[in-house]
Amino acid sequence: MNPSRLAVSLSLILLAGCAVGPDYRSPTPAQLLPSATTETEPEAAGWWQAFQDPALNRLVGVALRRSPDLASADANIRQARAALEINTGAQWPQLNAGGRVSRDQLSRRGEALANIPFANPQTLFTDYRAGFDASWEIDLFGHTARGVEAGRARLDASREQAADAALRVAAETARLALDYRYWGLRADNAAAQARWRAELARLSRLQFQAGLAGAGEVDQAEAERLRADAQLQPLLAARQATLAALGPLTSLPTEQLRALLDAAMPNPRLPAAPAAALPSELLLRRPDLRAAERQLAAASADIGVAAAEQYPRFSLLASGGWDSVRPGDFAAQASRYWSLGPQLSLPLFAGGRLQAQVRAREAGYDAALAQYRKAVLQALADVETALLRSQAGRVQDARLAEGETALQRQLGFARQRVAVGEAAQSHVLEAQLQLATLREQRLAARQALSADLIALYKALGGDMPLSTPPSSAPPP
Repeated sequence: MNPSRLAVSLSLILLAGCAVGPDYRSPTPAQLLPSATTETEPEAAGWWQAFQDPALNRLVGVALRRSPDLASADANIRQARAALEINTGAQWPQLNAGGRVSRDQLSRRGEALANIPFANPQTLFTDYRAGFDASWEIDLFGHTARGVEAGRARLDASREQAADAALRVAAETARLALDYRYWGLRADNAAAQARWRAELARLSRLQFQAGLAGAGEVDQAEAERLRADAQLQPLLAARQATLAALGPLTSLPTEQLRALLDAAMPNPRLPAAPAAALPSELLLRRPDLRAAERQLAAASADIGVAAAEQYPRFSLLASGGWDSVRPGDFAAQASRYWSLGPQLSLPLFAGGRLQAQVRAREAGYDAALAQYRKAVLQALADVETALLRSQAGRVQDARLAEGETALQRQLGFARQRVAVGEAAQSHVLEAQLQLATLREQRLAARQALSADLIALYKALGGDMPLSTPPSSAPPP
């Protein structure tokens, strides 16, 4: 084989084995599992600071920096931005360059030599060609412009979706952090009840031994002790479960989350409920509604893209370069060629495909409009529901606080009676248990109210002024 041909063949084989772009490698467990971090995370400023919990503020800041949901949302933004750049690039002239070297054999019986008057024309030769092609579509009917409009709307929608994801991540992180606080307080309260029940059971056994109580009273006290012990374990498990739920949000291991939350253990505070927004203000505050509106705008632009497909498309085409069968003449004037002129493309018959595309885009617009209306109605329902629940929670907390105050007075009276010998120690233990039972109800109610307030901030779009907490958690 000719050495030059062999070199060309080997070059083609090597080129065929090359592939641009990254080679896929499966992520390692170390890349996927939560990892500890020692970097200083700035505390983000936002509505969650109304709860006045430094650990909560720090966790939300970490979640907004490290959450996989927000990393995915950021990737969606970059993807939408690249799609917009693709559509925008179609507005500009397109220029391509190329070249080839080929060994050609023409047919002596083909049409290429039919009108050549020579007896023995050359049919085997090597052709050398290099040049460029340029095109520019004149967007008379807005085909490209509508595509750019749709791409820009989708980019805006992806940004709003990222803002909505950040709002959801912040709300869920804040709720779980407060849940951790309340589960801990409720577990401490349950542990105290278990201790007091154990003491009552001990006193009952002593009274039975002294003949002052029956066996039924001892069994009842023992059953109450066991029930108090059983109530503690679910609370501890729920507290641990909140740490596990915080892991995917913050990309932090459980040990680091526990250390961060246990470092500062303030009593959870309830901020004042934010003022409800007008429906018109809600459309501007909530990022999910802004995203739905931008999706509607993109669907409208898609109709224009499909409609423009039915109209003529005009382009300016140009090409030029050099073509020769002899290398020595390649740069000569006679080897040059060029072409310049307009091109018209007019769809005449497509079997109804173009009309169907328009109808499909119109249906897509109607679907996007329905989704937008649904999102607005759901947003109004979210606000109303959160407001009603938070208002009811405030009333419930106030009533339970009054009851707790009354039981605290009763506990004080019982201690006074025991001090002067008018009552047994069991009266103090019974009063403490009644107070602890009511305190459990209040802690559970305040935990639910905290979740309702977070839901209200989230329903209002999160962009709310910070409020001064009117009250703190009940004392331990």
